[in-house]
Amino acid sequence: MHFKAVFSLVVPALTFLGGVAGLPSGQYSDYETEFRENNFASNHAGLTARQNAKPALRILPLGASIVSGVGSSTGNGFRKPLRDQLRYKGWDVNYVGSKQNGDMTDRDFEATSGDRIDQVQTKARNSYGYKPNVVLMNAGTNDANQNKVEGAGDRLESLLNDIWSANDMSKTFVVVSSVIRRRDAQAETNRRNINEQYKKLVKRLQSQGKPISYIDIDIPLNELVSDGIHPNDAGHKKMAIKFWYAIEWGYQAGLIANAAPMSKATGNTCDKQPGQAQYGGVTQRGSGSDDGIYYHNSQEMGTIWSYTSEFDRNQWFFTRLYGSKYDDIVGWWYADEKLTFATWKNDGNGKFSKVSDLQTNLFCNIKGIFWVDVNGDGYDDFLCVSPNGDTLASINNKDGTATKPPTFKKIGMIKGNVGYAQDRVRWGDIDGDGRADYMIVDDSGNIRAWRNSGTSDTPFWQALGMRFTAKGMGDQRGVRFEDINGDGRDDWLWVDDKGATTTWTNSRSCKKGKDGDGLNVAWRQGFWKGASSGPTHAGVGANGRNRIHFARIYGEAAFGMLPKADYVYLQSTKQSDGRFKFDMKVWKNTGGGSTKLKADGNKYCNMHGHSDGRQDYVWTLSTGKMTVWPNLGKKSVSGDNDYFWGSPKDLWNPGKDYDRRDLHLVDWNNDGACDIAWVDPNNNNKVSVWLNNYKKTGAFDWTYLADPAPQLNCPEKRGVGIHDLPVRFADISNNKMSDYICIQPDGRFHGWTHNSDGSWERIAQFKKAEGIDRANIRFGQVDGKGGEDMIWVDKFTGDATVYINRGKMD
Repeated sequence: MHFKAVFSLVVPALTFLGGVAGLPSGQYSDYETEFRENNFASNHAGLTARQNAKPALRILPLGASIVSGVGSSTGNGFRKPLRDQLRYKGWDVNYVGSKQNGDMTDRDFEATSGDRIDQVQTKARNSYGYKPNVVLMNAGTNDANQNKVEGAGDRLESLLNDIWSANDMSKTFVVVSSVIRRRDAQAETNRRNINEQYKKLVKRLQSQGKPISYIDIDIPLNELVSDGIHPNDAGHKKMAIKFWYAIEWGYQAGLIANAAPMSKATGNTCDKQPGQAQYGGVTQRGSGSDDGIYYHNSQEMGTIWSYTSEFDRNQWFFTRLYGSKYDDIVGWWYADEKLTFATWKNDGNGKFSKVSDLQTNLFCNIKGIFWVDVNGDGYDDFLCVSPNGDTLASINNKDGTATKPPTFKKIGMIKGNVGYAQDRVRWGDIDGDGRADYMIVDDSGNIRAWRNSGTSDTPFWQALGMRFTAKGMGDQRGVRFEDINGDGRDDWLWVDDKGATTTWTNSRSCKKGKDGDGLNVAWRQGFWKGASSGPTHAGVGANGRNRIHFARIYGEAAFGMLPKADYVYLQSTKQSDGRFKFDMKVWKNTGGGSTKLKADGNKYCNMHGHSDGRQDYVWTLSTGKMTVWPNLGKKSVSGDNDYFWGSPKDLWNPGKDYDRRDLHLVDWNNDGACDIAWVDPNNNNKVSVWLNNYKKTGAFDWTYLADPAPQLNCPEKRGVGIHDLPVRFADISNNKMSDYICIQPDGRFHGWTHNSDGSWERIAQFKKAEGIDRANIRFGQVDGKGGEDMIWVDKFTGDATVYINRGKMD
């Protein structure tokens, strides 16, 4: 239907191909119904099939100030409405050119204010390397302004021949627009003369078979801005209408060929093209250290809590009501048609105090209850899995006190079932981002997962596929997901009926995936200390796996880690009065391992102050100590005996522990050598700096600045993952000084620019939220122009999406 509608519009144009340009000369109202804004698709969904039937458009907008967008309120000019319409009509569009203007994303063109036709020809050569298959030209306004009327047609012909003689551009379809109407009487007379020359030229070139058309853009005077030269937004839209129609006509006439491959870059300011990066060889071969696999050990703590209940019905749960350090105790209680949880707050050191009863505002039977962190705020929320596998949620409001538990806000269903019932559903954080993911145990015992990728209380789901292969343990009821070692990633545990536990720890993997089958997990089996097989936990010798729990009772953690999970056995003894006495026996987790990878310490920066700016390799221990490998300046390496790096040197030993996630390598003072900045996670990410004196002394010694910029602060907190950082440093403002960037979990960032005189300027917003996760945001100079760009790395595939930094908006 869509194709037929376009074709019916174009047929009348084809009937007068013998005219000057074979294009309509009617009024804009003839085409407004096809172009009006409410016809535009908001997100271009479902265009794939239509795009495949047409050549991709690589368009060079060419001319002077009008083409650059002067007169429009956004600076986009005709380019934005034209692009929107083309995309809505199923075209794949890419504007090209060496210049940029406006607030649109695809904003390239080749146009310089004030240029005459001959100057446009010279500037056009800057963009021939892009090999456009369509050129949209508006030139001649400045010839009319400067009374350069005579020979305008000849100058245009020279420009056209220059385009068609460029490499791989002989078939480029050129749309020549008229010089638009003017208020100035003399300029108006001049432009009419120039347009007549254009018409005659285009008619002659068409007769020679050249891929060209002419459009008469008739903009009323009331749609010019006050200078009487440039169109306003309405006038630019009229230009877009005619250019769009010309492209549709050119396509029906067979004049739009496929674009040739772009020329390889000869400089460092090119537009990057997917798949054209140059492979340089292996950069590292396993430098640094890790902490091996997980070995469990424990300290028996005896019975630390007891309670006598009317019932023994698996009613006990451990949950982090007050934050991520400790697990508290809650007991399910239903009476008088009201669900409550008796609650004991964990006060640390194995001590618990009774607080008021807790209400979740969501009824759930015992079998469907999970206490997990859904929104990544460090506090457990309440989930209820219904018998058919649907999950509903109530969110922890984080308002608990020493005497009252937190209140909860019901938000309803957050995950529909995937064909598996309640007993097959598990919840746990499989990717280490702090947000619990949805998993099912299939009939073979394999684990299939859906990632919770939201940035608010309401999750957004991404299918991960099969993320764990069954180990042949048998009963799926023994499958648990718990963070046994405190690295923030839930591990796979299988608990037998007597409590013996087999453990496979969860680590990040570099294996490339794809949507629906990605985020590969490197599973490694852990063992009891000194063993190489068998369970990590021996069990309690009594039946009842449902009495075994894993919880942060003592809250002890290695530096930079979350607390490890202790082993809990809730022994139940029936009393003579028919009640049940529960004794909580705990084995404190003193094991460790499988929390760090060698790659966790990788950083890169120009520590030696190399004149060409090349970056050295810095490996950072989890406690902050740094080692540097100097960059030898090679472009690539090959073979086992060829290296990018020289011999390692001690770089920095702080004398105390600093979490490497809070340490940044930045050129603080613009001397060409990178310094070390620390952001204090417990003090609003305030900054301390160690200035690198290598360029002065030839050695790595440091000048400490305790508080060099008191105004810098960021209220955001680190996430669980190693890359989920609230603060990054990058040269956003393009003055070779490191700017301070505060990043919200949804990707919006604000902060301060570091001015050349050493002062700081507050920026309320560098970049709006794009709905992408903060942990995968990076900054780097991608196109060689302006400040550092924002790069988002797809965690499934490793592919990168770039948001080009166009500088500060007015």
